[in-house]
Amino acid sequence: MSFLIFLAVFLFFMKADFSLACMTILVGKKASESGEILVGHNEDAPGRFVMQTHLVKKERRKPGTKIKFEPDLSEVELFNTRNNLFWSEAKTFNEDFSASAFCDFFVNGYGVVICSNNCEYSKEDSPELLNGGIGYGFRRLIAEKSHCAKEAVDIACNLIEKYGYSSSGRSYAFSDKDEIFVLQVVNGKHYAVSRVPDDEVAVIPNHYTIRESEKNSRGYKELINYAVKRGWYKEGEIFDFSKVYQADDSFGLEKNTFRHVKAFEILLNMDLEGLLKTEWQSLPFSIKPAQKVNIDTLKKILREHHNSHFEKPISICNCDTLESNIVQIRYNPERIILRRALGRPCNSVYIPWYFGITAIPEGYEDINGEKALSEHFRNNPDDMNYKNNAWFRAMELQAACDILGDEKVHDEIKKLESKFERELKTLDSQLELRFKNKPDIAHAMIDGIVRSFADEVKDFTLRMKKSLNIFTGEAENSVIPGKNFSVRIPKFINSNEIDISKCKCGTSYTDKNKWSKCIEINPHDDYLTLVFETGKWVENAVPCFTDLYITLSDLSGKIFAGSVKISVRS
Repeated sequence: MSFLIFLAVFLFFMKADFSLACMTILVGKKASESGEILVGHNEDAPGRFVMQTHLVKKERRKPGTKIKFEPDLSEVELFNTRNNLFWSEAKTFNEDFSASAFCDFFVNGYGVVICSNNCEYSKEDSPELLNGGIGYGFRRLIAEKSHCAKEAVDIACNLIEKYGYSSSGRSYAFSDKDEIFVLQVVNGKHYAVSRVPDDEVAVIPNHYTIRESEKNSRGYKELINYAVKRGWYKEGEIFDFSKVYQADDSFGLEKNTFRHVKAFEILLNMDLEGLLKTEWQSLPFSIKPAQKVNIDTLKKILREHHNSHFEKPISICNCDTLESNIVQIRYNPERIILRRALGRPCNSVYIPWYFGITAIPEGYEDINGEKALSEHFRNNPDDMNYKNNAWFRAMELQAACDILGDEKVHDEIKKLESKFERELKTLDSQLELRFKNKPDIAHAMIDGIVRSFADEVKDFTLRMKKSLNIFTGEAENSVIPGKNFSVRIPKFINSNEIDISKCKCGTSYTDKNKWSKCIEINPHDDYLTLVFETGKWVENAVPCFTDLYITLSDLSGKIFAGSVKISVRS
């Protein structure tokens, strides 16, 4: 049956909740230009986050060791051995710990890549859970134990059947050098499993995408029987997991179908906008792309966005995008290449990282991996403090691009990425033999090149900041809800030339409609004092030493961007 018969969408209303707009693209090895499995993933979550990168070494544990990840969920038993891990940690501060539970990205020492997408909400309203079930520990235990994607599925099923899954609905992708499996879980103990065909590409936004769950897969009979018992499905009908288990008011939401179809447009090289408006069929689990997919294809998809990242329906690259990863899975795990962009990838450079590096480049890790594992759920707002590191440099450039436009930055990013790819091609041709015969030299080589890439991106970001004339302000007091705050800025413009109605201050991850408005400008000999009222952004602000961004215009309409570091008090 043709794609057009399957393709369509439900354009229902958008649920009034956080964006939760992660996006995953899974490319089978026969659909890939290089013949290697590719995984593209944008990690999205609203609010203040700090992204950290860790290497965690393998270890053996005392049998029976248990851990409680989230305080309100089940205590789970750790496996006796832990693989070495490449871990991208999303660190945040919130009272119920939920935002820290579902954002992390793992690649383990056997080349298993693990990422996930929120799929709320499922129909399940009476889940079977053991002492609250399992949440964050689910992905981490799978990363620690699995040797291949198929084993990852088995471990996942065991955990779900033992503890029950704590969240309403989620999609997990388990990929290795040979296969890709998608497991989509419902709150409680039910799940669907599907393998991505080698010659196809699966696209996963934030709804269930498995349609015909594989009949021989584990959990299939239980999935059917439970749906019949709940009255969601009648035996003899075609079983469509996404329709049967997705909550009615979460099925076909525009925020998901829009991104789903946008990715298909790029993969199929077709304009599908008309189908969005006219068809009422279903989006397929996976498709055969119009041509072989390469790294540039995935970059194009993951960077797709509106003129404004805050525009609705949310785009693939949007206001809440924390990080973007493109993983090229090789037969030698140490030669796996992760291309990683901090923040929104349209305004950030994809840096190639080899899995086999022995040290994290400076500026990407504040504490080592072992300490980070033990403190992931430590709820401390000081962890959100501004630091002069790679993450906050990326945030400053991202905010400036939102204010000033990003065409110039885009062009420079592409030039730098092309340079990296040329250097990578030269290096990569030498590595396979070196890893076999002289692994120490191979590790030194990849450590040096990744460190060099990171240093170049640091220089690039600082150069872009200078070229965009981003000014730096100085806080005169703290931000306190309900009170005005003041910022000094250099006197590069006269106070009577500023259009005060367009002068605002706020965080990079909130819409400017929620930023603080300037209510007063006081000139001094060599600086100006801008007085701001507290804006709506403060309502959800973390009390910490934070980075804020300033936009102002002169009377002719010329726009300027600046930044200020300031304490936010609760």
